[in-house]
Amino acid sequence: MATRSRSAEKRGRPSHRQDLRQELLDAARAFVEREGYEALSIRRLAEEIGVSSAAPYHHFPDRRALLLAVAVDGYRTMFARSTQGAAALAPRAHLRRLLLEFLGFASENRRIFALMYESELVREGLAPEIQHEQDQGFRGLHEIALAIAPHLSDRERGIRLATLWCAVFGFALQSNRNMIRTPQPEPARAELAQEVVDQALRLLDGEAIFPAG
Repeated sequence: MATRSRSAEKRGRPSHRQDLRQELLDAARAFVEREGYEALSIRRLAEEIGVSSAAPYHHFPDRRALLLAVAVDGYRTMFARSTQGAAALAPRAHLRRLLLEFLGFASENRRIFALMYESELVREGLAPEIQHEQDQGFRGLHEIALAIAPHLSDRERGIRLATLWCAVFGFALQSNRNMIRTPQPEPARAELAQEVVDQALRLLDGEAIFPAG
């Protein structure tokens, strides 16, 4: 009885690993990349890295908190990738680079992308942590759009940027679901991504994608 009590007590203590939180986060990210966020559980994660089932709860109170941490890490990784070296570009080239990097991240990290944009963290109201990351991204887009099209009113610029974003974001979702169809022969995804971005950018240049008449 005393032995069982000591074992239970030990399981309830936090691990003394130097940075267990980061270790858990890294393992969770790798798990989501491999199997998707739906199958992730704290118990399974603890088994994978060799700690007690209780240890993760000292850093993440529940599964949702762990998923949020992985999603926020995904946003920060994506933003770091898209902004690297882009500031030296002209505004239009800068925006094109950001959008193409966004599509590249979505394609190369499909399961992480699904967690960031399609999971329970966003379906019924954005989690505040995700709201913060997305707001930062949109502020950056609006600043670049202002530099590209200062002649437009704030309302008109906002509408055009929203349309552009819907086109690019919609392409990312539908492409990841293999739901994009074009006349044969279909262009490669990377080629089609560039064309979608270039066509969408025409909105900020004041051009119609499909001219009237």
